[in-house]
Amino acid sequence: MAISDKPTKRRAAPPYNNDIGELFVRRFNVVSIYVAVLLIIAAAIVWSGIKTAEGVQQYHQDYKTLQDMKKQERKLQVEHQRLLIEQQTFSATPQIASRAVSELGMFSPTLKDKLIIQPGAATVLVPVVTTDSDEEESYAVGPRASTDLSPDVAEAEAGQ
Repeated sequence: MAISDKPTKRRAAPPYNNDIGELFVRRFNVVSIYVAVLLIIAAAIVWSGIKTAEGVQQYHQDYKTLQDMKKQERKLQVEHQRLLIEQQTFSATPQIASRAVSELGMFSPTLKDKLIIQPGAATVLVPVVTTDSDEEESYAVGPRASTDLSPDVAEAEAGQ
């Protein structure tokens, strides 16, 4: 054939101004894959945001609990120091005696309030009260104890 000015029929070339996305759509039908990947990435972003918010909230709660515990520790330390000072203050004998008198109503016994029991001391008859009114009072023999420790009474009792 002769060379003519008419171009020969060839396959039509695709236009070069096509978008790469369109090219993939035509060739591989990849739109569904892109959508799936984008949905997974979006879900991962949302999930990481939620986990970050939960972590920050947990941090704030733990920090508040820590601050409350520090306040409680300081209060307990102050109370401990106060109790140590109080223990040292009230451990002295005069303070114990004054608190016993003022708070408990205790007193130091006088000589008449003291009772000294000595083995082998003289015995005396002590009346025993019975519940029956028909019987007479009976007497029991028991040791005699002195409630007065004055020197002249002790000598008189010793002579008996």
